[in-house]
Amino acid sequence: MEAISSFRKRYGAILTAYVFVGCAIWLIGMIVAPQLLMVQKSLMYTDPAAAAAVSQMKSATDRLFVEKGRAERELRRIEADIQTGGSAGADQGSGGVFSPFGSTAKRNTGATVAELEQRRDALTLRLGQIADEIAANDAALVQAEKAAKPRVRLQNYFELFSNDANRPIFFKTIWSSILVTAIALVVCYPVAFYLAVSASKDTTALLMLGLIVPYWVNEILRTFSWLMLLSTNGVINQALIWSGLTDTPIDWRGGNSAVLIGMVYAYILFMVFPIYNTVETLDRNQIEAARDLGAPRWFIHWSVVIPHAKPGIAVGCIMTFMLAAGSYAVPVMLGSTTSKWFTEIIYDQFYEGGNWGLGSAYAFVLLITCILFIMTMMRLFRVNLQDIAR
Repeated sequence: MEAISSFRKRYGAILTAYVFVGCAIWLIGMIVAPQLLMVQKSLMYTDPAAAAAVSQMKSATDRLFVEKGRAERELRRIEADIQTGGSAGADQGSGGVFSPFGSTAKRNTGATVAELEQRRDALTLRLGQIADEIAANDAALVQAEKAAKPRVRLQNYFELFSNDANRPIFFKTIWSSILVTAIALVVCYPVAFYLAVSASKDTTALLMLGLIVPYWVNEILRTFSWLMLLSTNGVINQALIWSGLTDTPIDWRGGNSAVLIGMVYAYILFMVFPIYNTVETLDRNQIEAARDLGAPRWFIHWSVVIPHAKPGIAVGCIMTFMLAAGSYAVPVMLGSTTSKWFTEIIYDQFYEGGNWGLGSAYAFVLLITCILFIMTMMRLFRVNLQDIAR
């Protein structure tokens, strides 16, 4: 309340109300409502067997209506042939051959009136049977549709852990995202420390520019550039073969190597800047004092720099992990059939399979996993939301 009162005194009641109403609309419309809708859809479960039964019954009814139309046309032509004394035959499509073009051509079969009447009676009997089968299918379809009606269940969530194809992909995605986060931390911490403590202003500006400029290019184009670099005949393989380090090209895309490299590069800024911002606020005298006391470099980092940079490290790890776990473009472009990402499974459930309930459950499980990772990072680095926000 003090923050609201201070904001109101500084900017006025109208601007304060405008800001808070806008934030409330954004919070509800962009975060709360979509998540609630996703949870609601994830709890709606449709029995696959019942849905398949409905589809089969509808297909069977459609086939019966097609057969009924053929029989009725043939019956009308037989009636016409009986009236003309049996001189003309049945429809070109009779005898089990159906013409989708509705041909009106006739053939002279030499059938007698008695034979035509016998065929007419058989068709009339069959039409009655078709009508009974359609009525029975309609009655059964009503019951099948009731059985296939979505109900509130947890089966969509249980399906993930009982599915031998999707469960390993989920755990592999989480583990790979943790690995991407760890690699990014190892790569970015020295860079952030150098920029914040050791580099001159001109060097810092130049390196910052070098980090930022590539991100002016679209993520798809950056990922495509790594695809060209890591391909079988790409620049990296050609350089390795030329240097004699390998005789044959390395299949970077065969496993997760290309995906990990692409993700570390794609999200490196989200690790560098939070660490840089916190290290930059460190009092240099603490580092100098530790050096004067004879502390080795690793001890200075472990006891002085890292404790001060914990909020930045936590933010960098959280952002990198969430971006990696939710990435779609990088795994699709750099991965292979053996490096499928969980986001691809979610996409397939939504847009390929049309199973929004299962896709929502998968997406919500991924969201919960990311939240658990955030809580783990906060506990591991012993920071709270205020430290992260700072």
